Amino acid sequence: MIAALGTGDVAQTAGIAYRCDGIPTATHPAPMLADLDSVRTGWELIDHRDYSYWGGKRAVVMQFSRGCPHLCTYCGQRGFWTKWRHRDPVKFAAEIARLVRDEGVELINLADENPTSSRRAWTAFLQALVAENVKVLIVGSTRADDIVRDADLLSLYKQAGCLRFLLGLEGTDEATLTTLKKGGTRAKDAQAITLLRDHGMIGLCTFAVGFEEETDRDYWRLLRHLLRYDPDQVMSVYATPHRWTPFHGQSAHRRVVQTDLRLWDYKHQVLETPHVPAWRVFLWVKLIEATLQLRPRALWRMWRHPDPDIRHAQRWYTAMGRGVWLREWRDALRFRAKPGQTVAQFWGGDQLPENALARSVSAATSAATRT
Repeated sequence: MIAALGTGDVAQTAGIAYRCDGIPTATHPAPMLADLDSVRTGWELIDHRDYSYWGGKRAVVMQFSRGCPHLCTYCGQRGFWTKWRHRDPVKFAAEIARLVRDEGVELINLADENPTSSRRAWTAFLQALVAENVKVLIVGSTRADDIVRDADLLSLYKQAGCLRFLLGLEGTDEATLTTLKKGGTRAKDAQAITLLRDHGMIGLCTFAVGFEEETDRDYWRLLRHLLRYDPDQVMSVYATPHRWTPFHGQSAHRRVVQTDLRLWDYKHQVLETPHVPAWRVFLWVKLIEATLQLRPRALWRMWRHPDPDIRHAQRWYTAMGRGVWLREWRDALRFRAKPGQTVAQFWGGDQLPENALARSVSAATSAATRT
């Protein structure tokens, strides 16, 4: 890309998008990067003292893998990455160890969509990191199914430094999970949360709202189910029909209430929920969040938990969440939802044709199976 900019021959460079005389233009697709270890990050160009996370800890964002072999309709990662691939587990562990020893890095935030897709590769990475004998904290996202699958490995997770995993529950209604092709179950969601806690790790559970069939009773039922799950941390997201996801086609007939695409960020409601007005959906979400985070159990984990890393994590997350919570109230008071065009009218047609989706799903699934 840099060479193309120097010669002015950008149009012949594969895999980029740019404006030509003000018109959005895309070049021909670039070949998929098969070997993730063939490229490197210039860590030596970074002053790691300038980058912190998790309440002031020196941190970096890294990827063990790219892509995800699962079929969730709201997610576009299959379209972006084509198939699931991973770094060499030993090399990846060595890179983390060098950052800890030489740069003073304290926390690794994994940006993977699903780093644990391959039990074999993930286990090899954990074992290699333990062998490096460095003190580091690891946070990331995964699936509840994978945590349950790895119940016998969770002590190794903890030994390697894993502290928190975000688990996407995406709703506690089985019918909704089926429609979204999530592939999970409420029983496994609850089991994963318990397993993480039993092994000294935190479960950050996201729950999604804004699906077409929801009613006030569904939100009440969602609150009750989440209380039974007893998560350590919670985070709400809104169903968002981006054009590169199958969920866009499922939502083509629904009306848009938020026309500012900058706010199509999963933290703002963008679709009309026919049975519940937007202001009441917002109130339900805030009620659920407050109830979960202000429970006596949650407060105890924040102030009295015996593990200092977990206690710090709970306090930091609560402080961050408080600021976000207040800002969302401010934004909500300024916003007046007015259902207008349908998704199809507003956002246009799909950017992920069904035949391309089928190919990417097949490739991703076979790759994960082989690994």
